[in-house]
Amino acid sequence: MLPFRPLRRLRRLAGRILPGMKGERALPLVYHRSYRQGISGVPMDPMRGERILAYLLEEGWVGRRQVHAPRAASVENLRRVHSGDYLRSLDDPEEVARIMGLPLAARDAARVVEVQRLMAGGTIQTTRLALRRGAVALHLGGGLHHAGPERGSGFCVLNDVAVAVGRLRARGFDEPVLVVDLDLHDGNGTRAAFAGDSTVHTFSMHNETWDEVPGAVADTCIAFGPGIDDDAYLELLRRELPPVVRSHQPGLVVYVAGADVARADTYGDGRMSEEGVLARDRFVVETVRSDRSPVPLAIVLGGGYGASAWRLSARFAGWICAGRSVTLPDDLTAALDRVRWVEEERGATDRDTAEDPFAWSLSEADLVAVGGSPDRERLLLGRYSQSEVEAQLSRFGILEQARVRGYNAPVVEVRPSSGLGPTVRVYAGEARDALLMEVRLDVDRATIPGMALLKVEWLLLQDPRAAFTGARQALPGQRHPGLGCLADVVAWLVTLCGDEGLDGLSFRSSHFHIAVVAERHLRFMREADRRRFEWIRRATSELGLGQAARAVEEGRVVERRTGEPVRWSDVLMVVPVSQALKGALDARTDELESASGDAAGPEPYRLAEDDAPPGAGDGEG
Repeated sequence: MLPFRPLRRLRRLAGRILPGMKGERALPLVYHRSYRQGISGVPMDPMRGERILAYLLEEGWVGRRQVHAPRAASVENLRRVHSGDYLRSLDDPEEVARIMGLPLAARDAARVVEVQRLMAGGTIQTTRLALRRGAVALHLGGGLHHAGPERGSGFCVLNDVAVAVGRLRARGFDEPVLVVDLDLHDGNGTRAAFAGDSTVHTFSMHNETWDEVPGAVADTCIAFGPGIDDDAYLELLRRELPPVVRSHQPGLVVYVAGADVARADTYGDGRMSEEGVLARDRFVVETVRSDRSPVPLAIVLGGGYGASAWRLSARFAGWICAGRSVTLPDDLTAALDRVRWVEEERGATDRDTAEDPFAWSLSEADLVAVGGSPDRERLLLGRYSQSEVEAQLSRFGILEQARVRGYNAPVVEVRPSSGLGPTVRVYAGEARDALLMEVRLDVDRATIPGMALLKVEWLLLQDPRAAFTGARQALPGQRHPGLGCLADVVAWLVTLCGDEGLDGLSFRSSHFHIAVVAERHLRFMREADRRRFEWIRRATSELGLGQAARAVEEGRVVERRTGEPVRWSDVLMVVPVSQALKGALDARTDELESASGDAAGPEPYRLAEDDAPPGAGDGEG
C-alpha cells in the first residue's frame, strides 16, 4: 500500500486500545453504513460520512466503541413533527420525487424515505449522547432542515432535527433548545416546525430565505445574499449569535454545520475558505460551550456538495478531538483509509479471508467442475471476473458516484486485450451509448528490472451529461467534466497492486495538470522530467491549475534563454506500493540529486508576457 505512517498508526492503535482516553475531547459519533446509498441526481458524495469516520479512526482520534449505529426513527416519533396525512403521502413515489426534484423509480423513492428515517434516528441518538455526557456528539449525517410538518422540499423528506427535539420533549426534557443552522440554505422546515414554541429558538443564517413564517415566536432568520466571504460572514455571526445564546440560555444546542458555504462547494454560491469555515465552527462551539456554562452540543452535517465536502467536516471533527487545527490526508490516502475501514467492518480484509476476494463468485475450478469453460481473456489480470470487478467498483464507491450523478444503472464491462491491454468500461446504462469510465491495464515487467508494475495504459473518467461553466472550464484533453472519483479509482488500482503482489502502479502523464494532481503519490521515473515539472510549476505559480495547464498546452511557458515553448510529452510516473520499489526509487533520487544538484541562477522557464492575469477562469475540470 502507501508508505508506512508510524505516527498515524500509533494514534490509531491507541484509539482502539484506549477509546475515550482523551477526556473531554472524546467524541461520540453516530453513523450507519446505509448512509452511503446515494440517490440518483442528488449531488452529494455518498461516501462523505464514511470518509470522515475513516479519517478519525485512522488518526486514532476516536475508537470503535465511540461509533454508534442508529435505529430508524419510530413512526410515533415522526408523528410528533409531521402530520399523518403527510407521512401517508410518502408511500407515493411521485410525492417523494416531487420533494427530491427529480424522477425516481418506486424502489429509489422508498430508499430515500428509509435512509432519511434512519438519519432521523441518528439525530435522536446524537442528542441522547450529547445530553448523557454533557458534552459534544457528532452525527455523520442529518441536517434535513427543509422538511416541514406538512411538506418536504430541497432533498429533505423528514426533518431529523425537529424529530429529535420532539422526542426529547416527549421524554420530559423541558430545558430550552437552540438550533443553530449555518447551512448555506434556509432552515425553513425547522422554523415552521417550532413556529409556535417559545422554548425552541431557531437561528438560521443563509443566502436566501425560503419561507417566511409569520408569528414565529423564537426565531432569528438572517439572509446575507450570494457571494459571502470569510470576513463578512464571521462578523455577522459574531454579532448575532452570542446575544441569542445569552437570552435563550439553552440546555441543549443542535448545530447544523453545513459545509456548502465554502467556495469549493459545487452547489452553493458562498465564497468562504476552508479556514473561514473552521473559524465559523470553532466560534459556535466556543460560544455555546464556554468554561462557565458548557452546554451539551449535538452536531449534524447538513449540506455539502462535491468530492471535497467531507474535508471541511473532518477538519472540524479533528479540531474537536485534538483541541487544535489538524492536517488532513490527501484524497487518495483518504480513499484507501475508507476502504480499509469498510473491509475491517466486515470482519477482515479480502486477503485475510480467502484467496478469492469475493466468496460468492465461482472460481475457474468451480466452473470446470460444473462443466464450464472459463474465458481467461475476460478475466481482468487473469483473475477477476466481470462480476468481481463490478463488486470492487461498488466497494470503492465508484459506482455510487455515477449513480448520484443521475446514472441509475451503470453497467460494468470487462473486455479482453486488443493489443493495448484488457479494458474495464463503465457505461451509463444497458444501451451502452454513454461511456463514464474506461481504464486499460496491463502488467509491466520490463520498465524496472526485477519489478512488476500495474501499468495504466489509458484512464478516462467523464460525466457526459454535465457541461463546463465559466468557473469550471475544460482542462486540456477533456471533452466532458470529470466524475469526481479519481482518488477512489486510483485507490482501487493501488489495492489491486497489493492484492496481486505487484510492486507499484505506473502511467504516462500526457498533460501537465495530470502530473500536478498525481504528484503527491506518483514519482517521476526520470530526474529530468521531475526537474522540468518543478520549473514549470514555479513559472506558473501565480496561476490556478486550469490556467497553468492551458498555458503549457498553448506554448505560453517558454525557456527563458531561447524563448522556445516548453512542451509536455508523455512522462512516466510510478506510485510505489512495495517497500522494495519505494527503497529503490528513494536511493535513485538521492543519487541523482547528489550528482547534479540544483543549478544556480535564475529559473530556466518563464511565463510569456501575454499570459492571462492571475485569478481569471481557474477551472478544475
